[in-house]
Amino acid sequence: MSSSSLADPSDSPPAAASAPATNVVAPNPPAVATNGSPYSSWITNMRLNVKSHDKRLSQDPHALQQFLLTHATGRPTVLIECVGTHEVDKRDGRGETTTTVVTDFHFTVDVSSALLPADTYGAPVWVVAHEEPAKRGRYWRQIDYNPNPASLEAGTSPLLRRRTATPLEKKQGLDDAHRRRSLGLPPWTCLSAQSPTGARLLFPGDRLRFKDTSAQGYLDSNLGPPSKTLAEWTEEYCASWSPLKEFRFIRTVYGWDLDQVQQMVKGTLATCHSGDRKKETVNIIIKGRKVIVRPNNPLWWLYGLGLLRAFFYITLIYPLIMWPIKRYLLGRCWKVAGSSFAFVRYEHLEDSKPGETVAQYIARVPQAPPESDLKVTSRGISKIAGQRFVDWFSANKQTIVNAVSKTSGRNPIVI
Repeated sequence: MSSSSLADPSDSPPAAASAPATNVVAPNPPAVATNGSPYSSWITNMRLNVKSHDKRLSQDPHALQQFLLTHATGRPTVLIECVGTHEVDKRDGRGETTTTVVTDFHFTVDVSSALLPADTYGAPVWVVAHEEPAKRGRYWRQIDYNPNPASLEAGTSPLLRRRTATPLEKKQGLDDAHRRRSLGLPPWTCLSAQSPTGARLLFPGDRLRFKDTSAQGYLDSNLGPPSKTLAEWTEEYCASWSPLKEFRFIRTVYGWDLDQVQQMVKGTLATCHSGDRKKETVNIIIKGRKVIVRPNNPLWWLYGLGLLRAFFYITLIYPLIMWPIKRYLLGRCWKVAGSSFAFVRYEHLEDSKPGETVAQYIARVPQAPPESDLKVTSRGISKIAGQRFVDWFSANKQTIVNAVSKTSGRNPIVI
């Protein structure tokens, strides 16, 4: 199979009418090189990110696109880190008091199994909107803008230009991204009409599936097509001459309010670790978030080798010479696309009717789900898929309580 035969996934034909609504878009074929062998890549030990220095991926945009879509279905690892400490005062021979922090327990809970599988519910691929501050070939955030807004009213495709995002735009973009993560919202959710930033779903089938599934209190998702497809971004990356270029594909999670997760787990830890000067800390750690593609050249290996990098830091070579060269001269970074995995999401029920209430649907359908799992949308009724954190926590709370007294290790407790 030649690389030229790989089609733009955004132009894929629709699935057959008999296919279920959750599988509107057929799964992408595995990434295969022109000689029939897989592209070389590896997983980093600590952060579980996928990295590749295969030179073909930095030269062939079609190959890069298929490589990213293949790894888009790989779920990240989500850990809840729980730490309990207390302070102890010690007096030395000179009468001076020092305070020491003692760790009482330190363990992590692996909740990755609660994520909905990509093969069943899809791993929607998204691309940043043109007004979203993002790394678009530079190591600072930029936006694409339309210098002629009248072209939108005329129905013609706008010719976008690129500029550096203002400090206010960067702050707004970072704040919105943090709020989406904290509230468990997907990247394509509108937080307000005044802040239409975020991402756009790549596949038309995904845009149909996610219609009217936004969280209560927020606008509907950004369901228009992206102004620039993944294929166009990979072409821009491969056309770059820079020896220090990289493409970063981000895998995110949504569906659980992560602030609520931290509060509920911390509250439980406090009940079995109470006392003066005791402290509980809960962190959400997401590993395997990045798929990173870089050219295969000596410069990148020089920047990437850990021991050499440590030496360059100590001798100030990296911060004074290497970092400015990478950021301002030779470095190029694209961080414009990713995929998302849900703990919880809503699925449209095909047997529902527009305009009917949940009560009417339950009365009409004998095997209807519980009322608490349903909500009204403009298309009819949607059903929740996955497990809410409150339900998950009720089923696994005792496991966390037992871990406080039984372990102080850092090996993940898989639930």
